[in-house]
Amino acid sequence: MNQAEKYYQVSGTLKPDHPSYIERQADKNLYEELKNGNFCYVLNSRQMGKSSLQVRVSQKCKDSGLKLRN
Repeated sequence: MNQAEKYYQVSGTLKPDHPSYIERQADKNLYEELKNGNFCYVLNSRQMGKSSLQVRVSQKCKDSGLKLRN
């Protein structure tokens, strides 16, 4: 497997520490809302990063001591 194949993932949920994940404003917004105790929905079209967003923000919450319910 070459470097490009290790860096890029064509489909599926990215792991929280995946090098090609680009943090978006949605990451910051979702984390802040959860941190404030708000219930959140994530709605978007298919293949737009909803699951990767959930995995990434869940890890950030866990790392900061926040407990979430699925």
